[in-house]
Amino acid sequence: MRGMRRFFDFYLKASIHVAFAVVSLSYVGAKGLNILWSNALGVVLFSGTVMGYNFIKYGLGGPFYLKVTHKSFIPMQILSFFCGALGLYGMLYLNALAYLVLLMLVAFTALYGLPVLPAQKNLRAVKGMKIYIVAFVWALATVVLPLATVGVKMVLQISSPSNPFGFIGVLTLFLSHFFLVLALMVPFELRDYLKDTPQLATLPQRFGVKKTKNIGLLWSLLFLGGHLFAGAILTWPLQMVGLSLMITLLLISGIFSSGKHSSSYFTNFWVEGIPILFALLWWVFESFL
Repeated sequence: MRGMRRFFDFYLKASIHVAFAVVSLSYVGAKGLNILWSNALGVVLFSGTVMGYNFIKYGLGGPFYLKVTHKSFIPMQILSFFCGALGLYGMLYLNALAYLVLLMLVAFTALYGLPVLPAQKNLRAVKGMKIYIVAFVWALATVVLPLATVGVKMVLQISSPSNPFGFIGVLTLFLSHFFLVLALMVPFELRDYLKDTPQLATLPQRFGVKKTKNIGLLWSLLFLGGHLFAGAILTWPLQMVGLSLMITLLLISGIFSSGKHSSSYFTNFWVEGIPILFALLWWVFESFL
């Protein structure tokens, strides 16, 4: 049991679970756009997420990513370098447009984690901006990046302003993923609000616990509305309405079950696992219903 517990803790701390969540949500994005899912994209996203999250959590500003300061970080470092090699291999199968979106994601990750702004700040330290930046990056990675893998010609056909329904569908799907990630982050904000520094100006620090939960509820409903609207435009099967409702109920349940006494396993595994369940259920609904 102790060995299983250590493995499970490593699975969470090494950002493997969150990497599966990003890959899963990108699968949902590809299916929502009615385009083929790219296995190479999954490899690149998984590898990049592990590297990016571990860099932010354990890199300590950059130089210590190569020379860790604590032995417990060494397994994360080894995993990250392995993922780097795997990600480079996956990139061989992507096109130039996907490279451009990946470059944007790398740039946002660097701005988020490194002190490149005036007064040695990064985007994470800008008051009240943290969750919006994370949600934007996730939406970029899970909607725009899958779309980019089909090539410029297909992207223009699907999302060109000259094709208003396609363009609105892509935009609405992007916004629904944005609000989904915002709602997913509310339990983390509620769990950590007593530990977070006042400079972060998190939602509970600014609005209190009750209002923060209501904001999370609003974001969950905006996700639902956006996802249903995108589904109508992009002509999803009718059963996806039920799936959208199920995910929304899970989001709301996670938000209102969270607080300062929430277990880290509840947020880091169960809440962060909602996108994984989303992808699994999408596959089941599409394949068997």
